[in-house]
Amino acid sequence: MAWNDALTLNRVWDQQADTPRIRKAFQIIAAEHKRWPLPKTLLEEMPPRAELPALPTKPSDPERAKRIIAELAKELGVNSTHRSTGDVDS
Repeated sequence: MAWNDALTLNRVWDQQADTPRIRKAFQIIAAEHKRWPLPKTLLEEMPPRAELPALPTKPSDPERAKRIIAELAKELGVNSTHRSTGDVDS
């Protein structure tokens, strides 16, 4: 019960991503530690998660952006050419 509480407190686990990390941590613990570890030790020995590949960037199309903003402004009933300066009317 204590292990479950320690390993799930404020954490979200992904079976596919984390199973190899947990196995690797136990391999390190078995090779380097003489006593049964604390949950903290397991977490410390776990390698970091593999980074997800970045999403491809799309080239910016300023004309398309202007059209979309104009369409949204029309639907919302606001003037899309007005730019706020951040000043507050008194």
